[in-house]
Amino acid sequence: MMKKVIIFVSFLVILTSCDISDPEGDKIGFEFLIGNKSGIEHDNVKITIGGIKDGQFIGTESYTFPKILLLSDNWPDTKGNQHQSIALDQNRWNPNLDLIRAIPSERAYFTFQLEGGEEILLYDSYERYNGELVSVAIPEGRIIKNDDGDLSITIEKDNVLAHLRSDRDTLP
Repeated sequence: MMKKVIIFVSFLVILTSCDISDPEGDKIGFEFLIGNKSGIEHDNVKITIGGIKDGQFIGTESYTFPKILLLSDNWPDTKGNQHQSIALDQNRWNPNLDLIRAIPSERAYFTFQLEGGEEILLYDSYERYNGELVSVAIPEGRIIKNDDGDLSITIEKDNVLAHLRSDRDTLP
């Protein structure tokens, strides 16, 4: 009898430690890495995903972040401890990309809004001098996977910088 209980408990431990929703082990959706250099903590900060049609952003879904903390009083912290990773219940944000395709838009774009502030389009901090918006091509199958969903956002006193990782970041 004890042997059956041990086998059953072992089976439950193995079963609960596996992610059966994604057998390939891919991280699906968007995860946010937030840096806060503004000097204040922020509540009710919203990010919206959508497409652009005729030069106008059309939002399809939004996510409100939990409190965005100040992680250090002395910026920059040379130890690199200035970001908080935000994901939804240990999962990633999975907006419906079909809604963006229906606009029609082949790329997903983002706006960002601080509580009480205006909604702004996110410009790529790596390409800001070229005026490029943060965007990602909507892949076949409409699933954003792994590093393609890592969105870094830095809130400064008078600016918001962002960068969505992509394969081009790793090319020589």
